[in-house]
Amino acid sequence: MAEENWIAGGPDPNASYLQKFGLYETSSYFYMIGRDKDRTMWRVLKIDRLEPSELNIVEDCTTYSETEYRDILRRIHEGNRPTGGLKFVTVCYGIIGFIKFLGPYYMLLITKRRKLGLICGHTIYAISKSKMISIPHASVLPKVANSKDEKRSFVNSACKCNAYSRASNKTRD
Repeated sequence: MAEENWIAGGPDPNASYLQKFGLYETSSYFYMIGRDKDRTMWRVLKIDRLEPSELNIVEDCTTYSETEYRDILRRIHEGNRPTGGLKFVTVCYGIIGFIKFLGPYYMLLITKRRKLGLICGHTIYAISKSKMISIPHASVLPKVANSKDEKRSFVNSACKCNAYSRASNKTRD
């Protein structure tokens, strides 16, 4: 339906854009918390860290207020206190993608961006800095050494290119 509205008469004026994200971790999960520009809407993406060879992601379809999102973080921290609690990892502006080499999956994040301009009212950004984070928790990784040279080679070639992103006007239901 949102795509039909966009095609028929332009972007949906009621659509919310997730502009900024915080990545948090426990020993079992990563939590990507995204918010809109006005700080009126938060969404949660939960990434399993216990399966070293598979990528399991769950998108919470609920939209949260600032109070609700802070309460969720507090409850996750309290529930995980015996294993170290909830820890802040980084601020980011989006997920570039997920990649698997010989070992575990990695998550590629946009950690710094710069505004290039506007196209039809949409802000266009260049990716200035990115970060690659191993998904599985260290306690579940096999004892086989992962190729650090392979990881460095990928980061140098793929993440430092002239990649661009556009502020998206879609959020999944």
